[in-house]
Amino acid sequence: MKITKIMFLSAALGLLLTGVTHAAEQNFKVVINAYDTTIPELKVEGVTINNIRAFNVLNEPETLTVKKGTTVKITVENKSPISEGFAIDEYEIKDILKAGETKVISFVADKAGAFTIWCQLHPKNIHLPGSLNVIE
Repeated sequence: MKITKIMFLSAALGLLLTGVTHAAEQNFKVVINAYDTTIPELKVEGVTINNIRAFNVLNEPETLTVKKGTTVKITVENKSPISEGFAIDEYEIKDILKAGETKVISFVADKAGAFTIWCQLHPKNIHLPGSLNVIE
C-alpha cells in the first residue's frame, strides 16, 4: 500500500513539474500577399469609369490568437512584389521583408489585449491591418 502511494505521489509530482518547466509555444505562418486588380470599365449610376486599378496587401491569416505568456514564433513570407513591413507596436516589432523574403519573428506574448499588425512602410489603406489577440 505504501509503495502504491509513493508511486502515485511521484507520478503526480512529475506531472506538476513537467507543466511548470515547459512554457507554451505557438507557431504561425503568415503570408503577405499583394492583390493588384484592374477593371477596364465600370458603369455606376450612368457614369462610365475606365481603367480602375486597385492594389491591396494583406496578411493571411489576418488574425492570430494566443494565450498570455505564450512564446510566439511567426514565420512571415513576403509574396508582394515589393518590400513590406511587419509591425506590432506594443511588442516593439518593426521588421522589413524584401520581396520574396521569409523571416521568423519570435517574442513572448506578455500583454493581454488586441494589437494591430500592420505595415509601417505603406499607408494603412493599402496594406490592410491584421490583429494579434492575446487572451488571459
